[in-house]
Amino acid sequence: MERMNPEFQTFAELLKKSLPNSKAPDFDPKWIGMSPRFSVEANIMQSPTKDNVVQLSGSKNKVWFLAAAAILFVGIGAGTYFTIFKKEAAPVAEGTLLKAAVVFVKGEAKNVKEAPVALHLGDILSEGDKIVTGKGGSIDIGLTDSSVIRLKENSELVLKSLRQTDASQIRISLMSGKILNLVEKEKKNANYFVDTPTVVAAVRGTSFEVNASDKESSVFVVEGAVEVTPLIHDKTEKALITGGLIIVTDEKVIVIEDTKRAKAEGPEYGDMRKNLSGLDKEVLASTQNLKTAKTEQELEELYDKSIEHIIMKDGRDIRGVVVSQKKGKLIVQTLKGSYILDENSVEKIIY
Repeated sequence: MERMNPEFQTFAELLKKSLPNSKAPDFDPKWIGMSPRFSVEANIMQSPTKDNVVQLSGSKNKVWFLAAAAILFVGIGAGTYFTIFKKEAAPVAEGTLLKAAVVFVKGEAKNVKEAPVALHLGDILSEGDKIVTGKGGSIDIGLTDSSVIRLKENSELVLKSLRQTDASQIRISLMSGKILNLVEKEKKNANYFVDTPTVVAAVRGTSFEVNASDKESSVFVVEGAVEVTPLIHDKTEKALITGGLIIVTDEKVIVIEDTKRAKAEGPEYGDMRKNLSGLDKEVLASTQNLKTAKTEQELEELYDKSIEHIIMKDGRDIRGVVVSQKKGKLIVQTLKGSYILDENSVEKIIY
């Protein structure tokens, strides 16, 4: 006679005590692997209680099971004892927050998400930051190691979404002014969107320009392809290729082609690519988990490091913790923000 698993024996006895009137046959190890069906009684489960525990009802109903389903009981007998709970909806995966970095700045450029703060080379930006430029101002922001934007003078931009799932998911909003975008998708399922008050531009890997004002928005493709969806009038998606220009006003949508302009504007994107080359992928990735603090003491305890006084060659004084140092860069966390500092730009560090 084949012996029953000792752990299952305990479970079987528990079932007999809990369901004394059950007509289900006793478990037989010979069932495992058998193909014929057999009839057993099943108890209909009641609605979950306030404790989320599902109780077994005394009412019975005939159902058919495959004999091979006995494997499930053996698995339970192997030491897994469980209670059935109400199934909760799986949380929506929004992805990991990404960081962006200033790779070039000229003239007046500020982060005005809270109190206005002047931006400098190496400043780290986060989702939700609002960037504005003044007259003659310009700033290049590396969104990833392969994507960079240039916000031109008298412009206003919000970094609406900077996320990483299995690929980068980026969405920016141009409130007013002009932005140049150099986007090289690292994966097919990466997404890059630019919103304006009247259009949405979805990028497939390209160089393109977006202008926005209260009265009209425009998208011009310097190289590659962009899908543009007007938010007023004809709301159908339109595909633009190199030299394609779409203008959306309160009254109409205009699509034209201007290849000469595309050739003329190409060199500026070359400058943007050069500025982005200084942003190392590994260095940028090391900024993703930086944490903020309210006091310097809290900052020291958070990183188990002492506060250092960094004097930059451009005259700035930065007080914070040097979180890491790699590839000629200092990753610094302060009470005001995070920075990627070039070692060659540091005058001295006071410990």
